[in-house]
Amino acid sequence: MEASLPHDTSPVTIVHSSGVFIHNVAWCHCQGSVPIQHLQLLRAGLFPASSTRPKSAFTFEVLDHFLIDSLECKTSARSFFEKLTRLTNNAFPGSVPDRYRELMRVSRLWRDLKNRKWFGFGHDVESSPGSGDLALFCPLCPQPGINMPLLWERKWLVMKRLVVDGNFTAQHMNMREPEQDIFLSDGSGYMVTDSEYQAHLASASESKEASHMRSACSNHRAVNAANANRSNLRATGVGATACARHGCFVPHSVVDFQKGERQSRHMNVDYSICNAINQAAKSVDNSLIIYDVGCQWSLHFGERVDNCPGLTLPDNTEIVAAVGKFHLSAHKLACFARYSLNFILGAAQVDGEILETLWAPFNKISPTACSMSQAHRQEILDDHMRNSNWKKLVGIGEC
Repeated sequence: MEASLPHDTSPVTIVHSSGVFIHNVAWCHCQGSVPIQHLQLLRAGLFPASSTRPKSAFTFEVLDHFLIDSLECKTSARSFFEKLTRLTNNAFPGSVPDRYRELMRVSRLWRDLKNRKWFGFGHDVESSPGSGDLALFCPLCPQPGINMPLLWERKWLVMKRLVVDGNFTAQHMNMREPEQDIFLSDGSGYMVTDSEYQAHLASASESKEASHMRSACSNHRAVNAANANRSNLRATGVGATACARHGCFVPHSVVDFQKGERQSRHMNVDYSICNAINQAAKSVDNSLIIYDVGCQWSLHFGERVDNCPGLTLPDNTEIVAAVGKFHLSAHKLACFARYSLNFILGAAQVDGEILETLWAPFNKISPTACSMSQAHRQEILDDHMRNSNWKKLVGIGEC
């Protein structure tokens, strides 16, 4: 004789780190209990795929495993779920319920909730994260009030050393239905706020004459790629700013390229640099900007800042442009004496190429992120940059 099930029982597909299973869940109706089903699942350590009549749920453990696999092994959601399918039934994986789409949605929510909790926004806090509030920065770069006194006199002794570079592997395809995209943490991490960035690009539209400009120095790819355009891509790559000595990404300073590192007015790179200077330490006046094509970028940078409402710098900012030591050998001889790090006071012993080493792990996730929605791609890039800075933070004392 079969045992009868409780009155209010429904089958729920549970995804765990050891496989995918279907269990009958008896919903609690005890006095004082919460009658809402998705809250009962959350209290049991299960993240529901829906807030109304949930039929699928993921254990907190499997969601943590997926985040770690994504960061360390660069595993896509499809590959991760296929692994769970094989663990469930290696002989007939097609018989396992497909919860790939649910994993994509739930993992985004889980990642966002974890980040908000880690940065102090997850405990009934009324304020929402602002620009760069869900990002870590370098613990050793000069930051008055954090790792150095608020008031200090020897301003010539302290300099922000930043390196800028672009990655043309991190492309992004056009979305079929961009109006349905939903941002969970737009601008709260390392990528800039999309609406403000688009407003900047609209106000800094390139002129026809500038679109045909070529590099006055050597035949630099970063400059001449500005004339390349691909209609199937929303972004041809990303540009980032990091501290030159320790290689930590600067919060709220990573931008998308629409047409190379636009030589017309360097509008993309200008936005990244201005945001980085404002985010890193506003009260440090001197900034060393190391860029592969710094000789071309620095020519009219001050004019571009004055003429563009989307670009702002702190008062008394002084910028010194330089070129990384590896890329300097491809420049004309006249650039050597002016832009070499060996001759710049306060540059110290840096090569200016540390961002090249940081792009290597990002190139492994670029093929997967290329076809994601814009919001999902932004969250993935933010998460990997946050992970990179976290590794720097915890391991910097061992150097």
